[in-house]
Amino acid sequence: TWFMRNGAFLRLKTVELGYTLPRHLTDRLHIEKARFYLSGINLLNFSQFKMWDVEMGGNGLGYPVQRVENIGLQVSF
Repeated sequence: TWFMRNGAFLRLKTVELGYTLPRHLTDRLHIEKARFYLSGINLLNFSQFKMWDVEMGGNGLGYPVQRVENIGLQVSF
């Protein structure tokens, strides 16, 4: 048990925030629909184990979990 570590963690896995423009603004711009959005994957990780990512398993030699951030605009004419 000498080499055992606490592997407890809390991770914010997926988040998406979006905003659709109101109809009175889109009518003025001559578009049907407009939506702005932000999304992210693996944004936060809370853990006391700091040597490598806890989800990588026992040896930490694998490729780390990726953090992805997106920003976008959807427009329908």
